Amino acid sequence: MYGEQTQPFVPVQVADVTAGRILVVDDDRSFGGFMRAALESRGHDVEWAGCLADALSSLYSTRYDLVIFDLRLPDGSGLELLREATEQGLLEQSASIILTGQDFDEPDDIRVFHKPLDVEPFLDRMTAIVAATRQRRRQARLKPSSAAGALAHDRSGRSGNTAKIELVLYVSRSSEKCQKALRTIDSVLQQYDAAQVNFRIRDLASMPPEADEDAVVFTPTLVKRGPGPRTWIVGNLDQPELLIDLLELSGVDRRRGA
Repeated sequence: MYGEQTQPFVPVQVADVTAGRILVVDDDRSFGGFMRAALESRGHDVEWAGCLADALSSLYSTRYDLVIFDLRLPDGSGLELLREATEQGLLEQSASIILTGQDFDEPDDIRVFHKPLDVEPFLDRMTAIVAATRQRRRQARLKPSSAAGALAHDRSGRSGNTAKIELVLYVSRSSEKCQKALRTIDSVLQQYDAAQVNFRIRDLASMPPEADEDAVVFTPTLVKRGPGPRTWIVGNLDQPELLIDLLELSGVDRRRGA
């Protein structure tokens, strides 16, 4: 664990890893250097910012696959920086986490990791998040015709009441927004053939493996994992039409009379 090692961290180059661009925002220069060396040992391109102002400057100029925010910075809060950058669209199609050694009232909708670190498992998680983020970008670049073809292929290859769509809702148990999203989903799904919908709920607090693959940062987030490219709906589903469109495009049959 960081802070308990008797030997310095020795980077070991790992081959055949999906590497990406990572920004580490932490005012502790020693820890920032450690994180940079550790992440670079996995093949990532890593930059470091020691304050809020430098971090914002980096975010305005560069798109990152993953941004790791410390909670307390000399000129502000890492949590507020994360929210501000998200609102400004600086983290669009990027993954973000909070990494802190402080005890605080953790938000329901953001993933938080704590220092000291068990280094190798942490690096595994960060690499998985980066890989999922890059995959999501590639899928977002697919042409609409490609997505439509994938959906058509799925419909042609299935019959009867076989599941035609896979949905995962990522929640935080204590969040009212998550409860509202779940009520909306339940209301919509009641109009469709339940046997044709593979719907699961995952609590982000339990760190489900799918969350890394789906690059989920905030809750609630509904992910359509198939057919075709992944699709993300973030928020409490104030517009249920988005879910209805996914179901219709996937060929899910409505219940009679619905």
